[in-house]
Amino acid sequence: MQKAFAKFFGSLMCCAAILALTINANAQFKAALQGTVTDSTGAAVVGANVVLTNIENNKEVQTETSGDGFYRFNGLAPGNYKISVTLTNFKQKVIEDYSINAETVQGLDIALEAGGGISETVTITSEAQPLRTEDANIDNTISRAEILRLPQVGRDPYELARLTPGIFGDGARGSNGAATGLPNSPGPGGSNSSIFQVENQVPISANGQRVSANNFQIDGVSVNSQTNGGGAVITPSQEAVKEVTISSSSYSAEDGRNSGALVKVVSQNGTNDYHGSGFFKYNGPELNAFNKFPGSPGIVNDRLRQFGGSFGGPLPFLNFGEGGPVASSGKDKLFFFFAYEGLRNRTNSTSEALVETAEYRNLVRTLRPNGVTARVFGTPGIEPRIAAVLPRSCSAAGFNADRCQAVSGGLDLGSLTRSLGQYVPFSAPTGGGFDGIPDVQFVRLSNPSSFTGNQFFTRIDYNATSKDSIAVSTFFTPTSRVGPDVEGRSRQIGDIISKPLNFSTALIYNRTISSTIFNQARINYSGFSFNEVESNPNANFGIPRLQVEGPGFDQNRIRFGAPRGENTPGILSEKSVDFSDTFNWIIGNHALKIGTQLRFDFNNTSIVGGARPLFSFVGLFNLANDTPIFEEINASPINGAPADAARDYKTNDYAFFVQDDWKIRRNLTLNLGLRYEYFPPIKDELNRQSNIVFGPNGLVDSKIVVVDQLFKPDRNNFGPQIGFAYSPGFLKEKGVIRGGFGIGYNRIPNVVFINSRGNPPFFSRFSLCCGTAGPAGGDGFGTPFADGQILYALGGSNSPNSFPANPRLGGGINPATGAPFNGSVEIYGSTEEQPNAQSFRYSLEGQYQLPANLTATIGYQGSSNRNLIRLVNQNYIFAQTNPAFNAVYLPTPDVKSNYNALLATLERRFANGFQIQANYRFSKSLDNLSNEGPGFVTNQTYPVDNDEEYGPSDFDVTHNFNLFGLYDLPFFRKRDDLAGTFLGGFQISGILTWHTGFPFTPVVANQGIRSASGQEFGPFRPVAFFGGNGTSTSNETFLTGNGNFTGSFIPGANCLNASGGCNRIFQTTLNRENGQANFLLNPPGIGRNGFRGPRYFNVDLTVSKRFDLPKGLRLTENTGLDLRVNLFNAFNKLNLQNFGFASDSTRINNNDQPNPSFGRATGGLSGRVIELQARFSF
Repeated sequence: MQKAFAKFFGSLMCCAAILALTINANAQFKAALQGTVTDSTGAAVVGANVVLTNIENNKEVQTETSGDGFYRFNGLAPGNYKISVTLTNFKQKVIEDYSINAETVQGLDIALEAGGGISETVTITSEAQPLRTEDANIDNTISRAEILRLPQVGRDPYELARLTPGIFGDGARGSNGAATGLPNSPGPGGSNSSIFQVENQVPISANGQRVSANNFQIDGVSVNSQTNGGGAVITPSQEAVKEVTISSSSYSAEDGRNSGALVKVVSQNGTNDYHGSGFFKYNGPELNAFNKFPGSPGIVNDRLRQFGGSFGGPLPFLNFGEGGPVASSGKDKLFFFFAYEGLRNRTNSTSEALVETAEYRNLVRTLRPNGVTARVFGTPGIEPRIAAVLPRSCSAAGFNADRCQAVSGGLDLGSLTRSLGQYVPFSAPTGGGFDGIPDVQFVRLSNPSSFTGNQFFTRIDYNATSKDSIAVSTFFTPTSRVGPDVEGRSRQIGDIISKPLNFSTALIYNRTISSTIFNQARINYSGFSFNEVESNPNANFGIPRLQVEGPGFDQNRIRFGAPRGENTPGILSEKSVDFSDTFNWIIGNHALKIGTQLRFDFNNTSIVGGARPLFSFVGLFNLANDTPIFEEINASPINGAPADAARDYKTNDYAFFVQDDWKIRRNLTLNLGLRYEYFPPIKDELNRQSNIVFGPNGLVDSKIVVVDQLFKPDRNNFGPQIGFAYSPGFLKEKGVIRGGFGIGYNRIPNVVFINSRGNPPFFSRFSLCCGTAGPAGGDGFGTPFADGQILYALGGSNSPNSFPANPRLGGGINPATGAPFNGSVEIYGSTEEQPNAQSFRYSLEGQYQLPANLTATIGYQGSSNRNLIRLVNQNYIFAQTNPAFNAVYLPTPDVKSNYNALLATLERRFANGFQIQANYRFSKSLDNLSNEGPGFVTNQTYPVDNDEEYGPSDFDVTHNFNLFGLYDLPFFRKRDDLAGTFLGGFQISGILTWHTGFPFTPVVANQGIRSASGQEFGPFRPVAFFGGNGTSTSNETFLTGNGNFTGSFIPGANCLNASGGCNRIFQTTLNRENGQANFLLNPPGIGRNGFRGPRYFNVDLTVSKRFDLPKGLRLTENTGLDLRVNLFNAFNKLNLQNFGFASDSTRINNNDQPNPSFGRATGGLSGRVIELQARFSF
């Protein structure tokens, strides 16, 4: 990795040298300031000299007003500026401390007074214009003060993105403190590891769009994940961030790739003054509160120590061999900034579970000494980490009385019977009968885990000449995690060590051509990688994953061996190279941008974890006899050996745009743009990519073929953008009307397609069932070892690729189907036509400046999207299937969505120590599916008719409100005496969040509806609705009975019988004809997401005390120490878990019995979490 990076960085510097000779450029930033200069009569002033000076580093740029009096400065860093305007016969106008926000276009009109010359000066101190008069974007800038003062879990600045108008997110945390995603959102998760998350998929939805449509930039370059849309591979430390601007609707052609939230981070830079910080933050379970969920309250057990600091300023020039001083000051020329943040977490949570006893393991080793299971039981570290044995009766543990008896030390489930390799039939669940030896026991397990994270940020800015500047910024984030396998009963052999490295390096070169022409060029290298085979040298991946199922174990499966998944152990490497160039040209009152953006993605992965088989056993005594019922394994269909799982995927993005910000009049700006984007189909450079091709009769005569690309390119992605900002004269410069319309396109995340890497002929995913005693042995189905296909064995070494070849799986490829001769396999691919998702975005709003530094905004925002993806098993769609494929999953671009919202914002700018903003949204979001998956939670309940799935989005909430602000308590503020030192300097900051409940869909489980092909799908929506449910969304409702469905169950009724089922509100049985329940007879009787879950209310607070050092000890004017307490869920309000797809809360039945948890919350979100932090800054 280090050699590869050194090689790339060398190439990067060569590119920089070429750019320095051939490219004209200007600025590292994307903010702009524009306006009109007029005289006292309102007439345009032509030829006035406008000078803009950055107070931080004294960098000065200047321009002249055009024939319309128009001026514009592009590429500005956020911060405070001085603006001066001079022209003969006019007094010089100087504006001090004018604030520029990050990555936005701001307007400032300047009126000159007639006078004797520039020796006469009019100086004023001006705040930034509170009205957005230059574009139609709906966005919000999070200032440096807000980043440092507002409460953010894990010090993650992305957590504040939800405070932007038009963006929904509640920042909820689970009972264990982990990020809670929007309902039914599979993916890598949010800030579960603070800023050290490998892929931080922030759970927010902008303008009614999917999470995967979000976009992240740092210093103008992409840090987006390739695989999981809406994920960022770099989450910057608070110490490294200057400002963040988040857009929920952008009408600039410069913005693209995705059409959701656009998060633009500007990193901290050095200035002419040395400044820095140091901090330490602590959080431990002794500070936290239980969440008060009845019966099973939870508490956040993390024990976190987070620390770091920063330092920046002018970087001295070293004078080598020049005589004189060794170094000279870098003021006004060369600047640096460095930030570090570290995290250490040692946690030992507990869980309760059923485990096997040491007596059982010893008995197996004694009576089956040559068996595979016996050898697994002899592995060091096989013992569960038992903290305490808990008394449980057979019934409490889930076992029927005829299959269990309580004995000293646990529960006796029977005894070993038959011999090695012989199946124990279902008719003998206790094997050889009870023997008085405990086989299982219920215990409390210790689950120790540790995490180490480090982030290093460096930025260098060099103003080489008045026209040339270069900046380099780097993020390196190495982490290490040791995690227990809780599902595997916290055995040492299941611990996995993961050591990812995330990184981003950006080079920005700039040169001014003239006062009206300049160019911006950027190149970036970012990504992450890890190899869990190498980071676990002592792990034995030659042990398969084992699990025990069957009566009593189905809800409490006992597992052995390390976790098994295609990416466990994972070998992943994602790297991206981004290049962008923007040519800026001011012509009269037109500010033109012409640019290109190129991104090259390299995804080198190996799903080596799938080479480890998973075996499932019915009961402990089949486990003892080495007789599994089921095997799952990835293998070569040619020889049955572990297949080469390495893939070298490449995806590119190409974009070109033209943008014109046209200042038609001083009170009217028109934004016109056109963007073209092309996302070539994903390609495997190793030529190991295959897809299913339908025959003349569809799926029945389909065939797997090797392809260069999975689908046809979509080259039709033209996106016009139009926006306007108009300040009517009658509003006297206190109001503005803004509106816009734009068409955008969304890159399809790689996760949608890369499961195709498991397709034959290079690879096959085998699911082998069912190994039983067979009819001759007393079982009514199956055969021993599934007719010999199941091969239960250990690997030859610790490598996951060391398992023996299974000749029964290696029968070769059937030329008629492209599938293996032996077995039926699962296929992932793509439809031939795969257009990019298209988003139509629009808004109209009015903004008005009120007294007392208040600004009110009210408006409409909406979007309409088409060509969104759902992942559909084609066996449900076609009337005839192909027996070679047990499932055929294809991403199908037939999902649409629609969103409409009323937005209202009231904002008070920071003044006299007080700032506050309130955002309210009244909205409706509709779609057929809210996430492209893959994952169980993205399954549809009636996939045979996509129109039947149209309903409220999973993340739809009718009312959403948040309130946040900063407040410096006025008592003894800004006093240098003892009273000011000890009684002054108190600050309160906070975020209040409230919204109505998410929607959910009641489902019937444990039976299926027949599709046209005869394959069944489920769970499904009830086929009839009789009414009588409640509509409350209070906590009290969802904590008692069956919530809004209390009293609906019919006592003693069978949920699956033919007489109507077990519920008075829903029909839980299917309509049948000739014994068959096909989809035509059973359309859904209720709409998708037709009911509402619990509402949400939360307050996060920060209380801090600032101690300013005595003047004689201050390094800078702002030297001081901040002591703060962060209180997340400050009032310990009980919030309830979402009702996820087919969860216990939404499932009407458990097999043929009513589900007692239906309609009721099954858990609470996080209780109060307290953090203590000390931060020194200067």
